[in-house]
Amino acid sequence: MDPVRMAAVLTVTIALTLYTVGTVKQQRSRRSTPGVRGWLTTGVAFDVTATALMIVASKSLTPTLHGLLGYSALAFMLTDTILMWRHARARGQAEVSRGLHLYSRVAYGYWVVAYFTGAAMVMAEKSARG
Repeated sequence: MDPVRMAAVLTVTIALTLYTVGTVKQQRSRRSTPGVRGWLTTGVAFDVTATALMIVASKSLTPTLHGLLGYSALAFMLTDTILMWRHARARGQAEVSRGLHLYSRVAYGYWVVAYFTGAAMVMAEKSARG
């Protein structure tokens, strides 16, 4: 595997870890704490970096199913992170609304599905090439 693709895989896996910690903390506390926002924000930064590395590694700007899944999953997590920051600015550490609490869970679930679907698609491509 080429080094750029390996860096992308490592970076997106770190994003998964960061998103997992942030989302679990938010789901347990039902609050947008500084820790929750920190984990999610760092996860977004790693996800953006991984996405850029994947674009470079693919040597193509043509959208693929894998790319569309990744972009949409990133958009969901970015939106979740922005909503957590917005909630914190407006209400401090007050409990998040039921809707935001649910959105966070759905966004994270979608991101995890996209992560594993992307991994499966890359492995299928690799085995098809021989």
